[in-house]
Amino acid sequence: MSDEFQIKVIGEVLYISVNLVRLDANSTATIKKNLKLDLNPTVKRAEVDIGHVNFIDSSGVGLLLGIYRKLPMENAQVILHNVQPCVLAVLELLRLHRVFKVE
Repeated sequence: MSDEFQIKVIGEVLYISVNLVRLDANSTATIKKNLKLDLNPTVKRAEVDIGHVNFIDSSGVGLLLGIYRKLPMENAQVILHNVQPCVLAVLELLRLHRVFKVE
């Protein structure tokens, strides 16, 4: 894997840790490519640590929504950990704090 992010599946949970300052078009392409390999039907929840991210654009938002859409809809849950205030502001502006659980 990469120093920029880690992806692992343990049981029914997909864990993603993003070690990037920017979650934008340049960084999301590689993460998306690796997610296709790791996301399987047994995954019911995703936990994403974005504590290092202090900038998110539409590509980063699209990545998070893409993860959400690939989960089983009856129990889909994406939990965002360590969200920086500037990223939270974007999520709230887009009302995505209602879609994702922010911790």
